[in-house]
Amino acid sequence: MCAAMNPNLVLAILILASSVAMMSTDLYAPSLAHLPAYFGTDAATAKLSMSMNALAYALGTLVHGPLSERFGRRPVFLAGLAGFTLFSLLCGLAQSIEQLIAARVLQGLMAAVEGVLVLAVIRDVFRGAEQVRAIAWYGVATAMMPAVAPILGGYIFIWFGWRMNFYFLAGVALITTGLIYMYLKESGRRDLDALRPGEVFGDYLGLLRNRDFIRYTLIGGSTIAFFFAFVTAGPFILIQQHGLPTVYFGYFQGLLVLSYGAGSLLTGRLARHWSSDRLMVFGMVPAVCGGIALLAIVFGGWETPALLAVALCVMAFGDGPVFATTPTLAMNASSGRTGPAAAMLLAIEVGMGSLAALSVGVFHDGTTRPLALTCGFFCFLAVAAWLAGRK
Repeated sequence: MCAAMNPNLVLAILILASSVAMMSTDLYAPSLAHLPAYFGTDAATAKLSMSMNALAYALGTLVHGPLSERFGRRPVFLAGLAGFTLFSLLCGLAQSIEQLIAARVLQGLMAAVEGVLVLAVIRDVFRGAEQVRAIAWYGVATAMMPAVAPILGGYIFIWFGWRMNFYFLAGVALITTGLIYMYLKESGRRDLDALRPGEVFGDYLGLLRNRDFIRYTLIGGSTIAFFFAFVTAGPFILIQQHGLPTVYFGYFQGLLVLSYGAGSLLTGRLARHWSSDRLMVFGMVPAVCGGIALLAIVFGGWETPALLAVALCVMAFGDGPVFATTPTLAMNASSGRTGPAAAMLLAIEVGMGSLAALSVGVFHDGTTRPLALTCGFFCFLAVAAWLAGRK
């Protein structure tokens, strides 16, 4: 990394860039339940604007990783944010649900740049326990955006309509692009062979064969899946099913995000004393218990917004340590290029998130059961992946 770069400044810029990508989902979430009536479509189709965005994000990471190795982190960062700004504007200009879904796909492809490069730059800059602490503090800071964005998005929807959410997002992305241009220096070394097909496929094939890399990625992906499932199904469950006012959905999600932030904050404090594996297991326990509680509440006939909040907050708290540690564990299990490793990590994790979002959309039945079953499945997958590594 360039010697003139301040690690704290790097982390602050990465947090800002990631916050922009996060807002593309969370700012828009409160509007989601109202889109079927606006466009004259059904809930399952409206939810595709979430799940297809996530799928495009997952696929985009596989492209941006090698690009960042070949051309450098900074130029790919700038190009991705510029594209993100443009496609956010197109989302706001959509005249049909099909146009909105298409624009969201393109937006997701560009948002993937931030995800890949955040992990790559953190690995460039930080080492060992400091890397875990950096990701943990990054998790705490970025957790504030999913807490604030849906509240802000709810009020923007009430005052100006759903389109203004995307115009606002484009403005913030444009400002972020300018800040990166002025302050973020190159942190990696350009690899002229990084885009050769043999090199790209060789890197990805090696990662898929790396048992530890896949195991940690699946555990971390279960964390991502939970949040994608909730953001996609939550507006319909709380606003339509339980009659929660649109602006209050953001406060409900804020409880989950604060719980996640508390788990991340605790991880940052424990990182100097506990190993990453121990911290991961520490987080898995409440995450799985929360998933079991959610299944019991929904299928036991005890469902209320308050009890849902308790179960989901317990899951979110446990996801804090899991998300803080699994990227480091997975990346350190890889001995190859940083860019492809970060790309594959995010492709699998966000791919799992898109499957979770697609699941609650395809099986939408006007109840909370699809969300509970989806969360339960990914809890089981995380435990199975952890047990597989103990053999």
